[in-house]
Amino acid sequence: MIPVVDVDIKELEMQAVKEVIESRILIEGKHARAFEKKFCDFTGSRFATTVVNGTCALHLALVALDIGPKDEVITTPYTFIASSNSILFSGAIPIFADVDVETYNIDPEKIEEKITDKTKAIMPVHIFGNPCDMNAINDIAEDRELIVIEDCAQGHGATIDGKHVGNFSSIGCYSFYGTKNLVGGEGGAIITNDEELFQKITSIKNHGRNPAGGYAHYLIGFNYRMTDMTAAVMNVQMDRSEEIMSKRHYNGNKYRELLKDSEHLRLQRILPGHKHSDYIMAPCIMKEDITQKQMIEYLKSNNIGSRSIYNVLSYQQPSYQDLSKWHLSKVIDYPDYTLVSCPNAESIAERHFELPMVTSLTNENINYIVEKLQDFFN
Repeated sequence: MIPVVDVDIKELEMQAVKEVIESRILIEGKHARAFEKKFCDFTGSRFATTVVNGTCALHLALVALDIGPKDEVITTPYTFIASSNSILFSGAIPIFADVDVETYNIDPEKIEEKITDKTKAIMPVHIFGNPCDMNAINDIAEDRELIVIEDCAQGHGATIDGKHVGNFSSIGCYSFYGTKNLVGGEGGAIITNDEELFQKITSIKNHGRNPAGGYAHYLIGFNYRMTDMTAAVMNVQMDRSEEIMSKRHYNGNKYRELLKDSEHLRLQRILPGHKHSDYIMAPCIMKEDITQKQMIEYLKSNNIGSRSIYNVLSYQQPSYQDLSKWHLSKVIDYPDYTLVSCPNAESIAERHFELPMVTSLTNENINYIVEKLQDFFN
């Protein structure tokens, strides 16, 4: 089976973890500091700080930017549940705006339709690593005096006019979950170009301490520190990032070239000047009589891994359909998410399927996959 998930870990990463364990210094330390510097270089940001995972990065960003109870945050429903859950964690209210049917990203025009006097922030997600229309989103934010937080969990290596995603807003939040382009098993990072905000974030993630540590706590905070074992893995991944990303980009470009003329599949549209991270390749089926399930089963029957991703949108999740079990529902009036409808997102959720994009793919693999796709429609 050609896999959709195949973690790119080598002996170097294993040796790095072994060295940390042998040192007996397992908490966030020198490896985390070294990784932060490398990640700044990778993203072109002034500051980076490690966190335990991408969800914590988003939550920390919201809290550090003083987004809290009853504030509204506009985001996309077509993403992993962590995006909107982090808004709930902060006491704020997720407001879902529909996506562009071709890019799969949140539609700036739909964002404008959702703005109220309670709106505090916009959280665009660079879905599958395809950069959002940040120029349009930032124009809206500036006009309405709103905060922008970029969910870059899938955006390692994604750029707009050569500038890495995460640098188009107050804060960029990353995940290094085990399926991502750059993996730590878990782990996350926050980047910013604002020194004061960076200092606040690093304090809140460490129970409100100052950089000197100790037992004086100046802010109410959390324990969102990354272990040095995870940081050691990420250090090696950063050293290998050019190798990993070039293979990902090669795979993505080859798929796009071979499938560009397909009348039965629509590939995710990339805006001019934008560079995809090539994390996930997920075409939509344009032939109405073919279902997502049929396509996935066909690919698997030909030893090609496939699956659907986010085929249940965030507002469709059982937890959102009945928020009465969420403890903050006692003090916050949430929208009735059973009444929310985002037709474009719902269409993508029902019509897409994932193709293998892993670094272990060979030219022969991609040619075979495309051949089987063509056979299916012929």
